[in-house]
Amino acid sequence: MPSSPRMPIYTPAVGEVVRDLAHLDTSGKPLEAVYMDTLAGLVYLRHEAGGCEWTTKPNRIQALPAPRFLTVQHPSRPRVADVA
Repeated sequence: MPSSPRMPIYTPAVGEVVRDLAHLDTSGKPLEAVYMDTLAGLVYLRHEAGGCEWTTKPNRIQALPAPRFLTVQHPSRPRVADVA
């Protein structure tokens, strides 16, 4: 049985706004978020307005038709609550 060709996983640039197909907004559309990094096989994203990051799988993000970029501090500093 022939296998289907694999789609390459999209690798965005830090600060690029991408579509997160795994997380939907209240209207059912995929969230758009800023790509922060990929660590331990998970993609870290954050809302354009800021806030806490969340993770998703690399195969669940997609480029926007018209690319947008934001300046982000990279690497980010740990939040005070995260430092023991």
